[in-house]
Amino acid sequence: MTTRTITAIVTGGAATARRIVAGGGSVGILDLNADAAQQLARELGASAIAARADVLDENALNAAADRVAEALGEVNALVCCAGIPQVPRPIEAWPTSEFRRVVESHLIGTYASCRAIGSRIAAGSGGAIVNLASVVAVHAGPVLAYSSAKAAVANLTQSLAVHWAAKNVRVNAVAPGWTDTPFLRPKERQGERDLTPILGATPMRRLMQPQEIAEVIHFLLSPAASTITGAILPCDGGVLAGAGWFPFGGFDVPYPSQSVS
Repeated sequence: MTTRTITAIVTGGAATARRIVAGGGSVGILDLNADAAQQLARELGASAIAARADVLDENALNAAADRVAEALGEVNALVCCAGIPQVPRPIEAWPTSEFRRVVESHLIGTYASCRAIGSRIAAGSGGAIVNLASVVAVHAGPVLAYSSAKAAVANLTQSLAVHWAAKNVRVNAVAPGWTDTPFLRPKERQGERDLTPILGATPMRRLMQPQEIAEVIHFLLSPAASTITGAILPCDGGVLAGAGWFPFGGFDVPYPSQSVS
């Protein structure tokens, strides 16, 4: 297994940026919120720089990639985490314009990032890409646009894995379950949301932590995952594995009365 220092561009993933630097790599942090990106880059020191970029703007992505390469060297990794949240709503109350906005943020944003930055990796000495999918890419949830977009991101990931395999670029995705981020629970409402239904749907009976997802992403970027491409890797506390179980918790939990023939 060859050793390679990770030089990554990360869109919207603070925990992942921290993990890459902690592992000896360097990172360009791309975010629409320039102040937040700059603050994180200052926290991480000389191994990180920040650039403002909208993932729907390929010109901005290309300019940011140029800046990162000039400051940190050849980029050999990309992590696509950027995207806007969606509040669960029935289709009757969810305008097509809002559906399109969420899908564009996650799907088109991932595609544009891969096209602008992944193409550079493919044209260079190769590397790895990790996209952010979700458990709802496999089992749909009440967030119609988000679920649809994440399912498409998973498919795009596998398509790009085949597309770039001969160019020494591995493309994978992680599929987190319920993760304790502002995406799930806005900071201003921290502790006020009833998470019982979410915890009840997770066999491990807890939220995933951003640092845990970042560890999986870092593994997929590293040479330790050198044979893995086209994978959609769940990191969900057992949500997908336990989808057919009711209730969770084991055979000591009373089951509804039923006859078995």
